[in-house]
Amino acid sequence: MAVGTQLPQTAREMANAKETNEADNTLRKFRKCAEALREVLHQDRPLDEPEFRLIDNHFQVLQMAYFRWKRKHGAFPTG
Repeated sequence: MAVGTQLPQTAREMANAKETNEADNTLRKFRKCAEALREVLHQDRPLDEPEFRLIDNHFQVLQMAYFRWKRKHGAFPTG
């Protein structure tokens, strides 16, 4: 009966795993925030000027970052 041995992860592998976990957590948080905003907008109540500017500014920043990422990585990244 052969016993498998696990080699310790390299520092690079550990850093990559941590980055992946942080990215996954960030995307989960983003999803929850997007869902919460969707619910607020579905209520169809008027927004006051500060609320509107907050949402509008964040959408613009997000859109710029997303389009920059998409130009760099393409529409369907392969990992």
